[in-house]
Amino acid sequence: MQDKDLLFDKLLTGHMSRINSHQDEELLFSMILESDVYKKHYEEVAGLNTLLHLPYFKSNQNKDYLLLKDKLQYKNKGKRITWYGMFTKVAAAAAILIVVSLGSIYLYRETVEKNSTFKQMEVSTPLGGQTRLLLPDGSVAWINAKSELKYGDGFGKTDRRLYLEGEGYFEVVKNEQIPFSVHAYDMEVIATGTIFNVRSYKEDNEWEVDLLEGGVDILVANKRYTLHSDEKAIYNKASALVTVESVDAHLTARWIKGKLAFYQASIPDICKMLERHFNVRIRIDSEELKEEYFLGSINLEMSLSEILNYLDVNKKYKIELKDDVIILKNRR
Repeated sequence: MQDKDLLFDKLLTGHMSRINSHQDEELLFSMILESDVYKKHYEEVAGLNTLLHLPYFKSNQNKDYLLLKDKLQYKNKGKRITWYGMFTKVAAAAAILIVVSLGSIYLYRETVEKNSTFKQMEVSTPLGGQTRLLLPDGSVAWINAKSELKYGDGFGKTDRRLYLEGEGYFEVVKNEQIPFSVHAYDMEVIATGTIFNVRSYKEDNEWEVDLLEGGVDILVANKRYTLHSDEKAIYNKASALVTVESVDAHLTARWIKGKLAFYQASIPDICKMLERHFNVRIRIDSEELKEEYFLGSINLEMSLSEILNYLDVNKKYKIELKDDVIILKNRR
């Protein structure tokens, strides 16, 4: 059953990304027709896709329905409407690509500020999940595990302000008239058209901005820092200081492709990322291990035990499980 779920997840992802072959599409929708569980999951994804894009082309609920109906060209002419046809049209009308696995969901909320008509869209990815979405201006955002992204209903029309808690990867459509900005607590990243990654988990001591292409400005503590391609800005929260260094920025963003790449990353920092990805708790009971650093990449398709053994190059440590906590300690 697990293999079948994985196949469905792969086919659904390919469908949302429009990369499936004709045979893949036929298999996907045959699975949907045969299973109420798969059918419900697809309906939820398609419905949430549509909801996420509502502020881009709708102003109120009645107009929303009529405009969506017009976009879908959903007119009952006495013809039988198949699940395949209806789902394909809904996904296309939503104009948004989101990757969701059966084991990890995202949460969507729409809130209205008190005494205001301002609407705020919130997309959250829980531990163990990832979300990819097309923003109303055409830019692409990936939201990593344990992260949340917010934006107002004027996004793409009057502003392009995003509010991030956690980690996000952004491919920004160029628009010099409306700058694109990501607000991460007291740090702001500004770009007109570029590709960058922001990591700003509240519990971390340092936040990072990695620039893959283009240029961005970072505003923090009333100071402005400019990044160029393959540069990283590290913001130390305690000192409110920012340091800039040269890196291979593409390594940082490999998490969107199911890999983690590190350059002199500490084992505790790597364990934090693994906790978020696998939704586990890891405790390091070894001072020597806390001082070790890792250079290389990790395939997230590996099991957690395989990854932890892979990190233990010299086989100096052992892994124990106690009260749902994974403990890393010295062998001796």
